[in-house]
Order: sequence, then structure tokens, then C-alpha cells
Amino acid sequence: MSNTQTQSRVKITSDTIARKLVFTGSDRDYSAGDSLYLRVRKASKVWIYKTAKGGKVRIKTLGKFGDLKYKEAKNKVLKLDKADLVDDSLFSLFLNKYYKERVLSGSRKHKRPEQAKRYLDILSAEFGTKRVSDITKRQLVKFIQEYAKRGERAADQLRSHAKNVFSYALQLGYIELSPMDGVTSDVTGYVAKPRERVLNDDEIRFIFNLSHPNARLIRFLLLTGLRISEAQEGHLDADIWRVTDSKNGKAHWVHLSDLAKEQLPLPETGKTAIQAWLKRRLIKQGYEDADRFTPHDCRRTFATRLNDKGIEPYIVEKCLNHSLEGVMAVYNHAEYVEQRIEAGNKIADIYKEVLEGKK
Repeated sequence: MSNTQTQSRVKITSDTIARKLVFTGSDRDYSAGDSLYLRVRKASKVWIYKTAKGGKVRIKTLGKFGDLKYKEAKNKVLKLDKADLVDDSLFSLFLNKYYKERVLSGSRKHKRPEQAKRYLDILSAEFGTKRVSDITKRQLVKFIQEYAKRGERAADQLRSHAKNVFSYALQLGYIELSPMDGVTSDVTGYVAKPRERVLNDDEIRFIFNLSHPNARLIRFLLLTGLRISEAQEGHLDADIWRVTDSKNGKAHWVHLSDLAKEQLPLPETGKTAIQAWLKRRLIKQGYEDADRFTPHDCRRTFATRLNDKGIEPYIVEKCLNHSLEGVMAVYNHAEYVEQRIEAGNKIADIYKEVLEGKK
């Protein structure tokens, strides 16, 4: 009698029996009673709860064998709310699971969950009614390439999120191989280009002469070197602007000159709205897309102007909350408080000279 025939009659009553089951050429579900099954695949074994309701088979993935023992799987079945049982192998439901467990929580939770949610919703709208295991690489690549017609960078962000989603599905045993493996930015055509854009004197005068509340935030970025999120989520502490959670996960502070404090309070307008507002103002001024500056270019302008005036590069890096490299990263943990205060005052003096028409 073949191994396939022998295994087909097996009922799982212990971890020992489950451990002996092997892949026989196709995915197969082995009963453990109480609608609990062990799904044996080529590279994994996964506990599932499977039942039929209203003519439809409903499946809930419980966990990988090894991570979840036989008795633990049985107990988990007993605790399930059968009335609310849905097939969580549907992609739309798995995306919800991914959003809760990876985007909103865990050691690697997303810094910008609202951005991640937008891309997950795009994936759900296209593939939500399919099972996770039924989505193919060709379908994904075709969709991403079509999306790239709206913008290569946005399509590459979509590709990156899809890659993370299917990587998590692979870890949890929903799939044997990720359909996103090997799907690089070649499919979107996006090539990251380092920006070197800094604001010139006329542009700095333009920003300082604007009376709109949003202009206060742009000026604040020029005077502090902060990102929009750091400026809006930070708080004033005497002459210091404190940021508890920056992009690199480290707390940060910058010294505020009198000119920087004059820009307070900052508008509560969202990041996207600020970017759109600045874009509209620059288009009115006759800027083409390739020539426009963005709020983030204020950060580069801050660094460039300080470097040009002789502020040491490592002090500028500390002002930007960049991690120092090489030997300095290992041995130099100084905060350079006095030098950073000097830099904060120096950048204000630089802009004042620009506004007065001095070089």
C-alpha cells in the first residue's frame, strides 16, 4: 500500500502522528476531529479549522504545527466563536490581519500607518475576493505595472507593501512561496534619484514674505532642519523643540532661535495638505514640476547653508538627527549641546542676511 493511501486514513490524535505526516505531491488536510485539520504542504504544516455552512466551506488558519501543538490547536478550536467564523484565507481578511498585527503593532510597526492603509486598500480592491494562495505573481506584476501609469514612485511603494504582505503570509503558512519573490523595482520603472535641491536666496525671501499660516511651518523647517512630522509632533520646552519619536526611532531636539519661535504656533494642517499648498503656490509663481522645491528641501537647505558657513559636518548631522558613521558611531556619543545651540542661532542669522540682501 502506498504512503499516500496509508496517510489518507490517518486521524491525528497526537503530535507524534502529526510529525510523521509528509507531503505526498499535493496539499492535503488530515482530520484531528472537531473540524480541526492539519494541512500538509510541501514546506509546512498548518493547523486549520474547516467547516461547511450554507453550502460554503469556511476555513480559519490557527497556526503552524511546531509553533502550535496538537492539544493547543484543539483548545483553540473549542474557544472559537463559530457564529462569526469566516474564511481568513481570503486576501481582504488577511490584509486586515496584517494591518493589525504588523502595521499597527509589533516590533516593526509602520511609522506611517495611514500611508500603509492606503496601499493595502488598493490591493484589497483588486484581489480581496481571492484566497491568499490563489494570487499569482503574474497577476500582481500586471496590476503593479498598470498602476505605474499613474506614477512610478507610487507603484514602487505599492510593490514594496505587497512584498511585505506576502512575506508575512509566508511566515504564517498561508502560502509556500511568495509570489512577490524576485519582483523588483524593474517592474515599475522607478529609479530612486538623490535630490540635491536647495532653496536659493530669492526663494528664501519668497517664503519669508508669505503671510499664509502654512508658510510659518515652511519657515520653521528652514530654521530647524526638521521634517514636517517632527515639527508637528514636537513640543516647545523653553528654547528647545523636543521630538520624542523621529524617523529613525530616536528622540531628538533642536534649539529655537528667536526667529524660529516667531513662527509658532504651527498650523495643524496635515503633511499632504502642506505639500499640496506649497505646490499650488509655486505653480502660481510659474514653477515647472522639475524646478519646484518641496518642504523636505528645506531640510537640505538648512544643512547646506550651515556647512557653507563653516559649521562642522558632524554638528550638522547631529542637528538633523542623523546617525554618525564609522569610528564616530562607535566612540562618539556626545550631544554637542553648545555647538547645536550655536548652529540654531547661526541659521537664523544666515537667513536674516539673505532677507537684508547681504551675501
